[in-house]
Amino acid sequence: MLELRDLQRFVTLAEERHFGRAALRLGMGQPQLSRALQRLERHVGTRLIARTSREVAPTEAGRTLLEDARRVIAIAEAAPGRALQAARGEAGTLTLGFSGSCAYAFLPAAIEGFRRTRPGIELRLREMSAAAQTEALQEGSCDLCLRRALRLPDGFAGAQVFEEPLLAALPRTHALAGRGRLGLRDFAGSPFVAFPRQGTDFQRQLVDLCQEAGFEPRIVQEVSPMHALIGLVGAGVGVAVVPASVRKLRFAGVAYRGLAGLKERSRVFAVWRPDRLSAPARAFAEHLGVSLA
Repeated sequence: MLELRDLQRFVTLAEERHFGRAALRLGMGQPQLSRALQRLERHVGTRLIARTSREVAPTEAGRTLLEDARRVIAIAEAAPGRALQAARGEAGTLTLGFSGSCAYAFLPAAIEGFRRTRPGIELRLREMSAAAQTEALQEGSCDLCLRRALRLPDGFAGAQVFEEPLLAALPRTHALAGRGRLGLRDFAGSPFVAFPRQGTDFQRQLVDLCQEAGFEPRIVQEVSPMHALIGLVGAGVGVAVVPASVRKLRFAGVAYRGLAGLKERSRVFAVWRPDRLSAPARAFAEHLGVSLA
């Protein structure tokens, strides 16, 4: 294996084109430098430096090695700093899984701010269901996930990072679309479009809220992701209760209305494996305001 110090000596000699100047720059004697070059040439198997009466110069093989040697030396010089940056959460790769509905809320601003403050971290984004997130965290293909459900298997941890009000999404052809703020009880006779029972807390939350309002929701269609749900609302299939940030999905046939007297909010949680929380993931969690102490 080539030794880094021999490559450094070779680069210096190729740059100086003179054994005396190169040895002086390296702080070593000329005989020692000559032996280092001979050792390197034996290892490579060919001459690397051509000597003339006035100077020395790299051979064709030497010029090729010179390019590679400079890259190797640059990597070696940068490696300690990069390792320290990685330990501090300033470099490396972060694979972030997220539920689609998070993309309408705080996530874009959070990502923009994180990239600005941690430019050395490569951020890989993966939209996925909560069930897929759990599997990805389990197998290690995701470092941190964001979702609206906090039901966690053993060995996982989570913390709330965002919350927002809930709204009613209803077809513009609905009898209540012309009114302003509504109560959830006003929708007691309406069909509902909801997320599937498995994977998120959306449907459980909808059922609990409707029961508190004194009725059972008549769910006529389960669908995901969020833009598909809103599309069905716009097609007149039913009404839905959604996070306020979903208003950014502007479908021509959909009206959004506030829900009077509704204290329940939609919450987003960061979820991770404490035994696999990388430094970049830790940095992003802290960027979101999660205390990991």
